[in-house]
Amino acid sequence: MTTYSDETLEQYADRFVQLRLARHGVNLAQYLANPVQFERLALEPEPLLPAQQAAVLRIWQRWDTGLAEQQAVEKESTVPDWDWRDLLERWSTETEQAERAVARMQQRNGAYVEPLHHNRHNARNRSANFAKRGA
Repeated sequence: MTTYSDETLEQYADRFVQLRLARHGVNLAQYLANPVQFERLALEPEPLLPAQQAAVLRIWQRWDTGLAEQQAVEKESTVPDWDWRDLLERWSTETEQAERAVARMQQRNGAYVEPLHHNRHNARNRSANFAKRGA
């Protein structure tokens, strides 16, 4: 049995937890015996949980065997309930409304500018003078 100093044990134990090596089926004693080998294992993806593994097997089985559930009833008519001309008309009216809102904004060199509404600090305002307060 190998004996490790407290500093070494704490360092490698913290690293063992950070790398989540327990999820790969490695215990701390195995990791301490060969840290380089098991740190490479930390770069690999974590193994799937049992529920995930069962779902993967189910999906693969359906793909491989062609036993995937088929849709029982197909739609009789594939004609849409809406007309594309109505959509174009609605989109054009929405576009015109958006353009009208933007047209009222001010422009400088072709870029839209929103005017700022603020007051600059007055020289009489002594609360903003940090030099007098010694800041």
